[in-house]
Amino acid sequence: MLRAIRSYEQWTSDQPDTEQALTTALTPGMLVIWGKAAFRVVSLEDLNRGNWRDEDEQAWEEAGRPDIPTWTARPMWLSVQYDNKTETGTRGGIVPADAGWVILPEHYSVCRQCGELPPCAEVFADRVMAVEAQRIEFEMRLTHGMCHGCGHIVTPREHSILFSGDNLIRPDLGSNTAVFHTRRHCLPIVLAYQDRWLAVDPSRKPRITSDGSSWRPAGPWEGGHR
Repeated sequence: MLRAIRSYEQWTSDQPDTEQALTTALTPGMLVIWGKAAFRVVSLEDLNRGNWRDEDEQAWEEAGRPDIPTWTARPMWLSVQYDNKTETGTRGGIVPADAGWVILPEHYSVCRQCGELPPCAEVFADRVMAVEAQRIEFEMRLTHGMCHGCGHIVTPREHSILFSGDNLIRPDLGSNTAVFHTRRHCLPIVLAYQDRWLAVDPSRKPRITSDGSSWRPAGPWEGGHR
């Protein structure tokens, strides 16, 4: 079964004094984070349509076939090289023109032991394990009627949503028991659960939007309002 990546499993740099930039703002010599490593930009150029991937063509069609040179999401080819003394040569890849990048300062930090950008793999793994331990402890306390996001009982007067089918957090509670508040505090957890719920059955449709303002109405305990 596919599982959506939860927010705390997303690696982000601990480096201070970084800046943000779109692909189109990148210039040769800039230091960027690609993956979890530091690279120096070598070149950036628009990609000839003959070299587009199928997903690039699909995105262009869905955007209404805009003028390619001014299309904000047009595919570009970015060439970079590792910013260290042990790796040589350049690498490149297709990136959207409107993709966001973290720009590193010329003097940036690396882990003393492994040389990786902070948080290094070991530190990051420890963080994830700590959050996982807290999450498991919380989930084991859940009972019927508790919001799976905050752990409080969902009352009839509160906006809530229930996901049909197996409970992907606590299967032992039975089917049709994964209920959440739709308020701001619980919304990120609702959306993460929805990703997992959709992955189980490709025929399912999203029930709630990223701002929590829309969902598919159904029967009792299945609609947006109880």
